[in-house]
Amino acid sequence: MIKVLFVCLGNICRSPMAQFVFKHMIEERGLAEQFEIDSAATESYNEMCHAGIHHGTREILKSMHVPFEEHYSRRIRPRDYAYYDYILAMDDSNIEDIQSIVGVDTDNKIHRLLDFANKPRNIKYPWYTGNFDETYWDIVEGCDAFLKHLKL
Repeated sequence: MIKVLFVCLGNICRSPMAQFVFKHMIEERGLAEQFEIDSAATESYNEMCHAGIHHGTREILKSMHVPFEEHYSRRIRPRDYAYYDYILAMDDSNIEDIQSIVGVDTDNKIHRLLDFANKPRNIKYPWYTGNFDETYWDIVEGCDAFLKHLKL
């Protein structure tokens, strides 16, 4: 079983979008039994508020026919580093924050999602841009590249 944790700042926009896009991709390929997938935040505010998926993320997933279920923000914890095989961040600042929480990445588990793509880069934060379409297509690109990296 390959365990993947997607991580962003608040776990209401990008990381749950990546969680459900990736889950949909592997289900379409008949690989769902080979994975455990979740998402988390680097900040605890949304967890304390019991925040769910942002309406912009919900809307883009619906429009792209990507199934999703209720998800509530949770903060990444030090024990997640030992549990997950891959911790996939949305941007550079997420990586810094993840490492401040879990410690040094001695096992090379922490990457930006788009590090696996032909053009490695950060995934823009739609909370600030309002452009959930752009974020969605970056996440699709990253998830597809990650699957190719796994050679499944």
